[in-house]
Amino acid sequence: MNNKRILFLLINYFNEKEVAEFVSTQLGNQLNEEVQVIIINNSYNDLTTLKELENKYSNVKVLNPEKNLGYFGGANYGLQNYLKNNDFPNATIICNTDISFPDSDFISKFQTILNEKQFDILGPDIYSTFLKYHQNPYIVKRISLQRIKLYKFITSNTFFYLLFTLLHFIKTKITKSNSKPKINQDMETYAIHGSFMVFNKSYFTKGGTISTPTFLFGEELFVAETARKLGLKTIYEPSLIVNHFQNATTGTFKSASSVGYLHQSYSYLLETFFNEKIVK
Repeated sequence: MNNKRILFLLINYFNEKEVAEFVSTQLGNQLNEEVQVIIINNSYNDLTTLKELENKYSNVKVLNPEKNLGYFGGANYGLQNYLKNNDFPNATIICNTDISFPDSDFISKFQTILNEKQFDILGPDIYSTFLKYHQNPYIVKRISLQRIKLYKFITSNTFFYLLFTLLHFIKTKITKSNSKPKINQDMETYAIHGSFMVFNKSYFTKGGTISTPTFLFGEELFVAETARKLGLKTIYEPSLIVNHFQNATTGTFKSASSVGYLHQSYSYLLETFFNEKIVK
Protein backbone atom coordinates (compact mmCIF):
# COMPACT_ATOMS: atom_id res chain seq x y z
CA MET A 1 0.00 0.00 0.00
CA ASN A 2 1.52 3.30 -1.08
CA ASN A 3 1.43 6.17 1.36
CA LYS A 4 -0.13 9.35 0.06
CA ARG A 5 0.88 12.96 0.61
CA ILE A 6 -0.78 14.69 3.56
CA LEU A 7 -0.59 18.41 4.24
CA PHE A 8 -1.43 19.84 7.67
CA LEU A 9 -2.35 23.54 7.74
CA LEU A 10 -2.08 25.03 11.24
CA ILE A 11 -2.99 28.57 12.27
CA ASN A 12 -1.08 30.43 14.95
CA TYR A 13 -2.99 33.22 16.65
CA PHE A 14 -1.01 34.23 19.75
CA ASN A 15 -0.66 30.58 20.78
CA GLU A 16 2.79 29.58 19.53
CA LYS A 17 3.49 27.39 22.59
CA GLU A 18 0.33 25.41 21.92
CA VAL A 19 1.21 25.07 18.23
CA ALA A 20 4.75 23.95 19.09
CA GLU A 21 3.49 21.38 21.60
CA PHE A 22 0.97 19.99 19.12
CA VAL A 23 3.58 19.57 16.39
CA SER A 24 6.18 18.08 18.75
CA THR A 25 3.97 15.73 20.77
CA GLN A 26 1.18 14.82 18.34
CA LEU A 27 2.86 14.92 14.94
CA GLY A 28 6.59 14.73 15.66
CA ASN A 29 6.94 10.95 15.80
CA GLN A 30 4.60 10.52 12.83
CA LEU A 31 6.21 13.00 10.46
CA ASN A 32 7.79 11.55 7.35
CA GLU A 33 8.47 12.60 3.78
CA GLU A 34 4.81 12.13 2.89
CA VAL A 35 3.53 14.34 5.73
CA GLN A 36 4.15 18.07 5.63
CA VAL A 37 3.13 20.84 8.03
CA ILE A 38 2.65 24.50 7.20
CA ILE A 39 2.12 26.92 10.09
CA ILE A 40 0.56 30.25 9.17
CA ASN A 41 1.28 33.05 11.64
CA ASN A 42 -1.82 35.21 12.11
CA SER A 43 -0.35 37.17 15.03
CA TYR A 44 2.48 39.60 15.75
CA ASN A 45 4.38 37.70 18.42
CA ASP A 46 8.02 36.69 18.33
CA LEU A 47 8.39 33.77 15.89
CA THR A 48 11.36 32.19 17.70
CA THR A 49 9.31 29.28 19.04
CA LEU A 50 7.82 28.48 15.64
CA LYS A 51 11.14 28.88 13.85
CA GLU A 52 12.64 26.33 16.24
CA LEU A 53 10.10 23.84 14.91
CA GLU A 54 11.11 24.69 11.36
CA ASN A 55 14.76 24.05 12.24
CA LYS A 56 13.97 20.80 14.04
CA TYR A 57 11.71 19.24 11.41
CA SER A 58 12.62 19.39 7.72
CA ASN A 59 8.98 19.04 6.68
CA VAL A 60 7.66 21.90 8.83
CA LYS A 61 7.40 25.37 7.28
CA VAL A 62 6.41 28.65 8.93
CA LEU A 63 4.76 31.42 6.90
CA ASN A 64 4.28 34.96 8.13
CA PRO A 65 1.74 37.00 6.08
CA GLU A 66 2.22 39.84 8.62
CA LYS A 67 -1.50 40.22 9.23
CA ASN A 68 -4.43 38.22 10.59
CA LEU A 69 -6.02 36.38 7.67
CA GLY A 70 -8.55 34.44 9.75
CA TYR A 71 -8.88 30.66 10.02
CA PHE A 72 -9.69 29.74 6.42
CA GLY A 73 -7.92 32.82 5.07
CA GLY A 74 -4.72 31.71 6.74
CA ALA A 75 -5.19 28.10 5.67
CA ASN A 76 -5.72 29.17 2.06
CA TYR A 77 -2.57 31.33 2.24
CA GLY A 78 -0.64 28.24 3.31
CA LEU A 79 -2.21 26.03 0.65
CA GLN A 80 -1.46 28.51 -2.14
CA ASN A 81 2.15 28.71 -0.98
CA TYR A 82 2.39 24.92 -1.10
CA LEU A 83 0.88 24.81 -4.60
CA LYS A 84 3.63 27.06 -5.98
CA ASN A 85 5.91 24.02 -6.09
CA ASN A 86 3.52 21.07 -5.77
CA ASP A 87 0.29 19.59 -7.04
CA PHE A 88 -2.59 19.26 -4.58
CA PRO A 89 -1.68 16.76 -1.83
CA ASN A 90 -3.81 13.65 -1.54
CA ALA A 91 -5.27 15.06 1.68
CA THR A 92 -5.28 18.55 3.14
CA ILE A 93 -6.03 18.77 6.86
CA ILE A 94 -7.04 22.06 8.47
CA CYS A 95 -7.13 21.65 12.22
CA ASN A 96 -6.89 23.35 15.58
CA THR A 97 -3.86 22.84 17.78
CA ASP A 98 -5.85 22.41 21.01
CA ILE A 99 -6.32 18.74 20.10
CA SER A 100 -4.58 15.42 20.62
CA PHE A 101 -4.63 11.96 19.05
CA PRO A 102 -5.24 9.14 21.55
CA ASP A 103 -3.83 6.72 18.95
CA SER A 104 -0.07 7.11 18.45
CA ASP A 105 -0.48 5.72 14.92
CA PHE A 106 -3.25 8.18 13.94
CA ILE A 107 -1.60 9.17 10.64
CA SER A 108 -0.99 5.52 9.71
CA LYS A 109 -4.68 4.76 10.34
CA PHE A 110 -5.67 7.79 8.30
CA GLN A 111 -3.42 6.65 5.43
CA THR A 112 -5.32 3.35 5.35
CA ILE A 113 -8.68 5.14 5.19
CA LEU A 114 -7.36 7.48 2.51
CA ASN A 115 -6.40 4.47 0.41
CA GLU A 116 -9.54 2.46 0.98
CA LYS A 117 -12.52 4.83 1.30
CA GLN A 118 -14.19 7.19 -1.13
CA PHE A 119 -14.84 10.69 0.16
CA ASP A 120 -14.29 14.34 -0.69
CA ILE A 121 -14.49 15.66 2.88
CA LEU A 122 -13.95 13.71 6.10
CA GLY A 123 -14.50 14.41 9.78
CA PRO A 124 -13.19 12.14 12.56
CA ASP A 125 -14.79 11.42 15.91
CA ILE A 126 -14.02 14.61 17.87
CA TYR A 127 -14.55 14.40 21.61
CA SER A 128 -14.77 17.67 23.53
CA THR A 129 -13.09 17.03 26.86
CA PHE A 130 -14.69 20.16 28.32
CA LEU A 131 -18.25 19.70 27.10
CA LYS A 132 -18.07 15.91 27.43
CA TYR A 133 -19.70 15.11 24.11
CA HIS A 134 -18.83 14.10 20.56
CA GLN A 135 -18.80 16.98 18.08
CA ASN A 136 -19.12 14.93 14.91
CA PRO A 137 -21.16 14.41 12.87
CA TYR A 138 -21.61 18.16 13.31
CA ILE A 139 -24.88 18.59 11.37
CA VAL A 140 -26.46 15.56 9.73
CA LYS A 141 -29.14 17.27 7.61
CA ARG A 142 -28.94 20.56 5.78
CA ILE A 143 -29.47 23.62 7.93
CA SER A 144 -32.73 25.43 7.22
CA LEU A 145 -33.10 28.86 5.67
CA GLN A 146 -35.03 29.97 8.74
CA ARG A 147 -32.19 29.01 11.07
CA ILE A 148 -29.60 30.88 9.00
CA LYS A 149 -31.88 33.94 9.08
CA LEU A 150 -32.19 33.56 12.85
CA TYR A 151 -28.41 33.45 13.25
CA LYS A 152 -28.08 36.50 11.03
CA PHE A 153 -30.58 38.38 13.20
CA ILE A 154 -28.97 37.32 16.49
CA THR A 155 -25.53 38.46 15.30
CA SER A 156 -26.83 41.82 14.06
CA ASN A 157 -26.39 43.18 17.58
CA THR A 158 -23.71 42.26 20.13
CA PHE A 159 -26.20 42.44 23.02
CA PHE A 160 -28.65 40.10 21.23
CA TYR A 161 -25.83 37.65 20.57
CA LEU A 162 -24.44 37.65 24.11
CA LEU A 163 -27.93 37.30 25.63
CA PHE A 164 -28.85 34.45 23.29
CA THR A 165 -25.59 32.56 23.85
CA LEU A 166 -25.75 33.07 27.62
CA LEU A 167 -29.28 31.65 27.78
CA HIS A 168 -28.30 28.78 25.50
CA PHE A 169 -25.18 28.07 27.58
CA ILE A 170 -27.21 27.99 30.83
CA LYS A 171 -29.90 25.81 29.29
CA THR A 172 -27.45 23.20 28.01
CA LYS A 173 -25.65 23.09 31.35
CA ILE A 174 -28.91 22.60 33.27
CA THR A 175 -30.61 20.17 30.92
CA LYS A 176 -27.43 18.62 29.46
CA SER A 177 -29.18 18.91 26.11
CA ASN A 178 -25.79 19.16 24.43
CA SER A 179 -25.10 15.57 25.42
CA LYS A 180 -24.20 13.69 22.27
CA PRO A 181 -22.97 10.09 22.45
CA LYS A 182 -20.52 8.67 19.97
CA ILE A 183 -21.93 7.26 16.75
CA ASN A 184 -19.94 4.10 16.04
CA GLN A 185 -20.87 3.72 12.39
CA ASP A 186 -19.38 5.69 9.52
CA MET A 187 -21.95 7.72 7.63
CA GLU A 188 -22.50 10.49 5.14
CA THR A 189 -23.33 13.81 6.75
CA TYR A 190 -24.06 17.42 5.85
CA ALA A 191 -21.35 19.16 7.89
CA ILE A 192 -18.29 18.25 9.95
CA HIS A 193 -16.79 20.16 12.87
CA GLY A 194 -14.25 22.85 12.01
CA SER A 195 -11.62 21.83 14.57
CA PHE A 196 -10.41 19.02 12.28
CA MET A 197 -11.40 19.02 8.61
CA VAL A 198 -9.96 16.67 5.99
CA PHE A 199 -10.16 17.59 2.31
CA ASN A 200 -9.41 14.89 -0.22
CA LYS A 201 -7.59 16.03 -3.35
CA SER A 202 -10.89 15.44 -5.15
CA TYR A 203 -12.54 18.26 -3.18
CA PHE A 204 -10.34 20.76 -4.99
CA THR A 205 -10.20 19.06 -8.41
CA LYS A 206 -14.02 18.95 -8.48
CA GLY A 207 -14.25 22.69 -7.85
CA GLY A 208 -14.16 23.02 -4.06
CA THR A 209 -12.28 25.87 -2.41
CA ILE A 210 -11.27 27.23 0.98
CA SER A 211 -10.96 30.74 -0.43
CA THR A 212 -13.73 33.09 0.71
CA PRO A 213 -14.34 36.80 0.08
CA THR A 214 -15.15 37.49 3.73
CA PHE A 215 -13.24 37.16 7.00
CA LEU A 216 -15.29 34.04 7.41
CA PHE A 217 -16.66 32.50 10.56
CA GLY A 218 -18.93 29.47 10.24
CA GLU A 219 -16.45 27.57 8.07
CA GLU A 220 -18.40 24.37 8.63
CA LEU A 221 -21.43 25.76 6.79
CA PHE A 222 -19.34 27.19 3.98
CA VAL A 223 -17.75 23.78 3.37
CA ALA A 224 -21.07 21.96 3.74
CA GLU A 225 -22.82 24.22 1.25
CA THR A 226 -19.90 24.08 -1.17
CA ALA A 227 -20.06 20.28 -1.04
CA ARG A 228 -23.83 20.30 -1.51
CA LYS A 229 -23.59 22.63 -4.50
CA LEU A 230 -20.93 20.46 -6.19
CA GLY A 231 -22.44 17.10 -5.24
CA LEU A 232 -19.47 16.10 -3.08
CA LYS A 233 -19.39 13.34 -0.47
CA THR A 234 -18.85 14.27 3.18
CA ILE A 235 -18.33 11.42 5.63
CA TYR A 236 -17.97 10.96 9.36
CA GLU A 237 -15.31 8.39 10.28
CA PRO A 238 -15.55 7.08 13.89
CA SER A 239 -12.37 4.98 13.75
CA LEU A 240 -10.28 8.16 13.73
CA ILE A 241 -10.34 9.75 17.17
CA VAL A 242 -9.44 13.30 18.15
CA ASN A 243 -9.65 14.84 21.62
CA HIS A 244 -10.56 18.54 21.61
CA PHE A 245 -9.45 20.57 24.65
CA GLN A 246 -11.50 23.64 23.83
CA ASN A 247 -12.43 26.29 26.37
CA ALA A 248 -16.19 26.38 25.86
CA THR A 249 -16.66 29.71 27.64
CA THR A 250 -14.10 31.73 25.68
CA GLY A 251 -15.09 29.96 22.49
CA THR A 252 -18.76 30.83 22.95
CA PHE A 253 -18.77 34.41 24.22
CA LYS A 254 -17.15 36.28 21.38
CA SER A 255 -15.98 39.88 21.16
CA ALA A 256 -18.00 42.60 19.43
CA SER A 257 -15.71 42.45 16.39
CA SER A 258 -16.11 38.69 16.18
CA VAL A 259 -19.90 39.03 16.36
CA GLY A 260 -19.66 41.47 13.47
CA TYR A 261 -17.67 38.95 11.44
CA LEU A 262 -20.25 36.28 12.29
CA HIS A 263 -22.99 38.55 10.98
CA GLN A 264 -21.10 39.15 7.74
CA SER A 265 -20.58 35.42 7.37
CA TYR A 266 -24.26 34.55 7.76
CA SER A 267 -25.13 37.31 5.30
CA TYR A 268 -22.63 35.85 2.85
CA LEU A 269 -23.97 32.32 3.30
CA LEU A 270 -27.55 33.49 2.78
CA GLU A 271 -26.75 35.35 -0.40
CA THR A 272 -24.34 32.77 -1.85
CA PHE A 273 -26.05 29.48 -1.06
CA PHE A 274 -29.65 30.24 -0.09
CA ASN A 275 -30.42 32.79 -2.84
CA GLU A 276 -31.40 35.40 -0.29
CA LYS A 277 -30.40 38.83 -1.60
CA ILE A 278 -29.02 40.89 1.25
CA VAL A 279 -30.24 44.47 1.55
CA LYS A 280 -27.23 46.64 2.32
